[in-house]
Amino acid sequence: MEKRKAEITLTSIIFMLLVIFIHASSDAVKSYPVESVAFAVVCSLNRLASFVVQGFIFLSGLRAFINFREDFSLGKYYISRIIRVVLPYFIVYNIFYLYLSLTHMIEPSVSHYFENLLTGGLVGHLYFVIIILQFYLLMPLWRWMYRKVRAVIAVPLSILITIMSKVAVPEFYRLIFQREFPYESIVFLSYLFYFVAGLYAAKYYRQFCEYLRKKKILVAVSWAVCGLITCFLLYAIRRGWYYPQWAENMHVLYCTAAIMFFFSVGISLSGTKIASSALINLTDRSSYLIYLIHPVFIFLIDSLMLNMGIGSTTVKLVIRILFAVIVPVSVCVLYTFLKDKTAAAVRRRK
Repeated sequence: MEKRKAEITLTSIIFMLLVIFIHASSDAVKSYPVESVAFAVVCSLNRLASFVVQGFIFLSGLRAFINFREDFSLGKYYISRIIRVVLPYFIVYNIFYLYLSLTHMIEPSVSHYFENLLTGGLVGHLYFVIIILQFYLLMPLWRWMYRKVRAVIAVPLSILITIMSKVAVPEFYRLIFQREFPYESIVFLSYLFYFVAGLYAAKYYRQFCEYLRKKKILVAVSWAVCGLITCFLLYAIRRGWYYPQWAENMHVLYCTAAIMFFFSVGISLSGTKIASSALINLTDRSSYLIYLIHPVFIFLIDSLMLNMGIGSTTVKLVIRILFAVIVPVSVCVLYTFLKDKTAAAVRRRK
């Protein structure tokens, strides 16, 4: 097994915790009055965390190429993606589908089942799996790019495609089918820049990390400034003050600054004792399962709070965050630990 780089591990865990925060705080964002201070604070924090899907795509590109080898088997790669990504997604999808059906939150049907299975539309976070699978399917293209295309060409071009695709793909769809494009959030072109940036960060990894070490103050200031702007824009939109046409492009800039900032945090923490601990390693290896399953626990605690008559938005927010972090992380880490022990015992018997 390849030794994991501590800064990548730590950044992945930070992103995973931020995903949980986004989903745990979403109800509060909807419930607080938009003119309240509480709404401004929680909405801003939620917005500041809203780069994590792009961050996971960046890390996927980085991890795919950090140990680039020429003796690569595409068939074995696809099989590994099916086992590690598709199969857990399929299992968790069916858990969600059964839960939502039994609680009458959806009307199950064959067409509904397969449409949402293929689009990740059943529960908000599952669309990430559909996006990343598109990048995996195109691995031959990315390997060719890694070997043949210079970063100075590929990265700017990927930014242009990412920005244009958000406009061009829906527009072409409207022209052809005379209706709105329903799958904008899962088209891989809308996230191309982040994967390509991860690919070249892997190719020039030493220089990339050294730059973030030297420029960590500049990176932090850039994140803070972009964060303030993107939070203000969202708040202005929610209050009905201003509807900027450039908000989406600003969000691309913010996502880039946030990924760089939190990766620099991972680098800064990589030399600490906790970074090399077994618990951190287990948590990182459990992060995909935690990502997939954590909304189940949010559903469960919401149901419990409803039965207990807890109505305070702030109290529910605190309980949601604590429960959604502690329980699924503990369950998934324990599962990974037991799986490792079982696999080790089986190997010893052989």
